Amino acid sequence: MTKKKLLLIQLNEINFQIAKQYSNNIDFKFFNKDFFKKLFITDSESRYELLEPWIQWVSIYTGKKADEHQIFRLGDIKKYNDVSVFNIVEKLNKSVGVICPMNLENNLKQPKYFISDPWTKTLSGPGKILQFISKTISDVVNLNSHKSMPVSLYLKVGAVILFSFRFKNIFLYLKLIFNFKRRWNKALLLDLILHDLHLSMLKKHKTDFSSVFFNAGAHIQHHYFFNSKYIKNKNLINPNWYIEKKYDPMLDMIIFYDEILSEYKKLNNYEIILATGLSQKPYDRIKFYYRLKDHTNFFKNLNIKFVKIEPRMTRDFLVIFKNDDDKNLAIKKLNELNQVNEKIIFSFESRANSLFVTLSLQEEINENDEVIIDANKKILIKDHVVFVALKNGMHDSKGYFYSTFNTEVTKITQINKKIINFFNK
Repeated sequence: MTKKKLLLIQLNEINFQIAKQYSNNIDFKFFNKDFFKKLFITDSESRYELLEPWIQWVSIYTGKKADEHQIFRLGDIKKYNDVSVFNIVEKLNKSVGVICPMNLENNLKQPKYFISDPWTKTLSGPGKILQFISKTISDVVNLNSHKSMPVSLYLKVGAVILFSFRFKNIFLYLKLIFNFKRRWNKALLLDLILHDLHLSMLKKHKTDFSSVFFNAGAHIQHHYFFNSKYIKNKNLINPNWYIEKKYDPMLDMIIFYDEILSEYKKLNNYEIILATGLSQKPYDRIKFYYRLKDHTNFFKNLNIKFVKIEPRMTRDFLVIFKNDDDKNLAIKKLNELNQVNEKIIFSFESRANSLFVTLSLQEEINENDEVIIDANKKILIKDHVVFVALKNGMHDSKGYFYSTFNTEVTKITQINKKIINFFNK
């Protein structure tokens, strides 16, 4: 008989073909032969421009493809009026808890816990503590590209760790915290915090349906895929100033996830669904990714009037305007900026009262590289952007699905129904 409690583990963008190659030489606890026997390859969107996690995860939550749900940008879920799988399960009188789901609005009636993702402005809770945790996570993620964070934020992170701390993982915490030379450890540390928070919530609430979203793997593949020994193209090499060849963050990532996922397998009263949404494969070249240091200050330099700017993931941000005149003037200035400088600096999408903007520079920025603002004003690009990463991994429509109760899935839109059917049995 099917157990009536379910965990949805959202392991964003992991390439399990690579993970399987590592598993051939390492005795993993979770990523073992049994796991790969039960692993299904899923398919999502065919057009590359639609291969974004904030689109794929909405497809999983709703059971609808992108052209049906029409959610194409991170944070846009707030305009979506249909229900997600979490709403449906809640209506079946099951308790629900969700931690950091990408691009999901909290419109649940009585969630046991809801921590929003760092880029979607929706209510976390219930209670001030979970709201504090959510705000802290958001601040950490959005300041990650900066060279340093304020001391107050480090203290807040410490408080979050203490809230959900499990002594079992003390050595893993120490390993990650005291080895920040391995820059990818910061991403793994955040996922460890979310994992411990999730387990503490499960223990407290014994939730019928619970989900947690892990993003460190996506981050590590995007930034360090070329350092894997299983990359076939040996010309794809990261420079030593970026990461030394002796490091393999991909292996570190798989070892880490194997460790924390094995804990979920020990929860005898829960079945598990693991999904990746989509996956990544190596780029055929190196791309430079940058982020604006100060979005507000830069747009003031352009003499663009706006109400506010909301940073999203890495290069993206939303500029909100008071009226159409201000927005149209911004469009004119951004187009002129691109034309005068003979390269795409900003790409953008016009909306009702806003522009969704991407910093599109992908080449290495040198000390003397300038941006021409107008006939009388030039600025050095390096003064206004911060280097984020060398882009190693690109999105792939191939995803992965695994369950402990042996159900087959080949399209991500089927996952929604599988979850609903689980609770209808």
